[in-house]
Amino acid sequence: MKKLIFLFILLTAPNIYSQSLKVKILDSVSLSPVPFATVYFSNNKGIISDENGIFELIIRELKNQDSLFISSMGYKKASFSLNQFNDSIVFLPPKPIVLNDVILTNRNLSSKEIIKKVVENFDKNYEKGLTKNKIFLSRKAKGTIEKFNINKFKSSIKEIDNSLLDSISKNLSNEDNYGLETLCYYFGNDQEENQKINLVKARETYNKGDELLQSLNKRLEESLKKNLKSDSYFKIKSGIFGGDLDVDGLEEVDSTDLESLKKFQDKEIKRNENFAKYQRNLLKSFYADTFFNEDTSLNFILKPNKYNFSNPKLNYLGDKLVYIIDCNPKGRSKFEGTLYIDAEDFAVIRLDFQNVRPLFKLKILGVSVNRYLSKGKILLSKFNNEKYNLSYFKVNFGQKFAIDRPIRLIEKNKNVKGRRKQNEISFRLDLAVQNERVTEIQVFESTQIELKDFEEIKQDNKVLPEFLEKFTTNFWEEF
Repeated sequence: MKKLIFLFILLTAPNIYSQSLKVKILDSVSLSPVPFATVYFSNNKGIISDENGIFELIIRELKNQDSLFISSMGYKKASFSLNQFNDSIVFLPPKPIVLNDVILTNRNLSSKEIIKKVVENFDKNYEKGLTKNKIFLSRKAKGTIEKFNINKFKSSIKEIDNSLLDSISKNLSNEDNYGLETLCYYFGNDQEENQKINLVKARETYNKGDELLQSLNKRLEESLKKNLKSDSYFKIKSGIFGGDLDVDGLEEVDSTDLESLKKFQDKEIKRNENFAKYQRNLLKSFYADTFFNEDTSLNFILKPNKYNFSNPKLNYLGDKLVYIIDCNPKGRSKFEGTLYIDAEDFAVIRLDFQNVRPLFKLKILGVSVNRYLSKGKILLSKFNNEKYNLSYFKVNFGQKFAIDRPIRLIEKNKNVKGRRKQNEISFRLDLAVQNERVTEIQVFESTQIELKDFEEIKQDNKVLPEFLEKFTTNFWEEF
């Protein structure tokens, strides 16, 4: 009996320790074998199926593996858990191979010929009349202080001394973030002074600083209020540089003093007007910089001799067939760009651009400015008429500014004549700042209006931005 048991063990042992599983890989659609597929495990070791799509798994070699993967060109990759795997057939679903579109056309135009047709169709394609535009305007900015040193400080105001200034400097954030978003109606065209704006609402966010910095700034403000007359202003002198700094905003208003109250109300009206004017001028500058305006710096179309153009490529932008042309500057031109031109009506419907050299550089008498970045995108769309108008404009802008000069702030008063002694603050300032900002315009609607309607529009702007600690909603959605 023992011999029979021993003989049985000898006969079955090779099968126990070399038990294997043959698996065949088939195309799930055609049911044909998938030859030379890659079969690998979670440790990236693997095997290849044969010409009939068959591979063999040795069970005892799988005990330390947890997953099996099968892949082949033209098929979706499949994965299996080896704890439950006992199949003898695996189906791989085919994966479509995406090829580039082949576009057939009987047009064989060069880039210069396409650009010429764009110019010929300007009047037909682009809106030059008066329009009413519903707009969301956003500006996000970040300022980074790279260097900030003040020395040789002197002040005739005893409360403003070195210790106060040092405390403010130590608590000053090296990074300042600012955001402004506005909803408005913008009216006009590209002609000078033909722009009006009516603000709907606005909001802003910025770094207020921590409590200590706010307290220090309050001390500085109170010292100025105490020592400067309400109708005083600072005259800034720095060698040949100079200017005025109005400090009227620091005054407090007595609600029983009708004259002071009227003066304060006038300033509030002026503040509202200035904010609206700033927003209007910002939009005006963007509209003026579209590629079909004469004074634009993005003059790829109007001054083609300043650029080298790539051979045109045909492709789809959305559902439109477009020519895509790259523009590289010759000589000292500052921008390169990519034009997307509708192949049917020869309208530029998108422009991507970026500067290839600084927009402006200055270094003189301790002052330096470097406007090093201007990169963006312009989109044009047809709204309620047959002509294109601006629908989106985005620009990333970067600038570095530095000053290392002596500064003098001298109090001047409108009611004090001659050289009578006034307050004075002087110091040497060594400052370096980098500013980056992103400005976006989103046009929701654009409709033509008559000159008579434009002339009747009143700009009664009383909107000032509401301060928020952080933007948490999409401001424009309710618009």
